[in-house]
Amino acid sequence: GRELLRQRGLLRRTELVSMGCTPIGEPLVGDWLVDPDRAGELATRLLDVVARYAQVNPLEPGMTVDAARHALGLPDRRLVEALVRAPLRLADGRIADDRVAGGLPAVIAAAVARLREELSAHPFRAPEQDRLDALGLDRRGLAAAAREGALLRVADGIVLLPDADRRAERILGALPQPFTASAAREALDTTRRVAIPLLEYLDSRGVTERVDETHRRCRVPHH
Repeated sequence: GRELLRQRGLLRRTELVSMGCTPIGEPLVGDWLVDPDRAGELATRLLDVVARYAQVNPLEPGMTVDAARHALGLPDRRLVEALVRAPLRLADGRIADDRVAGGLPAVIAAAVARLREELSAHPFRAPEQDRLDALGLDRRGLAAAAREGALLRVADGIVLLPDADRRAERILGALPQPFTASAAREALDTTRRVAIPLLEYLDSRGVTERVDETHRRCRVPHH
């Protein structure tokens, strides 16, 4: 069995048994037996594959397990997950490299920090496109910030603080129900440009629902 495993690199226990061999050692994951040398070599290759991916896709939060499985030519995604060790970590089905600074590139992280500061005074006054441009946040930067959970992207070009949906739900829940879009706009201290897409976003999340052409209500009353 050991010789066969060394030749193949990895085998299922069931395959060994069906060939009349005695299974050796503990499976790495599931019923996959992996030759220790091969496991070490795969773990090293995984480091390289993830690092290369991060260079080519700097705005993505790591490489998907499936993409890594493909790159390593492995038959089962659980094998990839079992090979992840520091400085790599597994989060949300992606393999991130801790040697690459936390998620967002420094320029974008700095721009997001300034934007969050500006939004803290008026959380529902989403900046206009020219302000976003001035901060250095283009569409890709905004998309990356939203993916990292640093901003909430309500609609194209409309970004708010990550907890804006929960805050809006509390404020709208305190209004007499049902309410109009303009009542919502006043309560949220914002403009139509932001209020309408935000209400549509809340509709899509099941927080609010339309009652008729002009009125909505919160699905869960907050009185």
